[in-house]
Amino acid sequence: MVALSDRIRDIKGSVPSSSPFLNMVDRRLSIAQLGLAEAKQHLAEGQIADADIVLEKIDEDLHLLRCRMSHEGEVLTTRSSAYHGSAN
Repeated sequence: MVALSDRIRDIKGSVPSSSPFLNMVDRRLSIAQLGLAEAKQHLAEGQIADADIVLEKIDEDLHLLRCRMSHEGEVLTTRSSAYHGSAN
């Protein structure tokens, strides 16, 4: 999670705070947080298989989010390079 939060901090510096992208990231992280609460509940109730299913879904969601963030970071870098390159 540290790498993910560092990546969000990096992107927040180059994207307006009201951007649809950051709203999507926030929404996905909120959903992951709810999933973790659900997994905790399953574990507390001894429902190990159910907790495993929820954790696998969270893992997949976070992987997809990481891929999306990487792609968006590449797009921002490309746009920034094009902008700075045109000034020369």
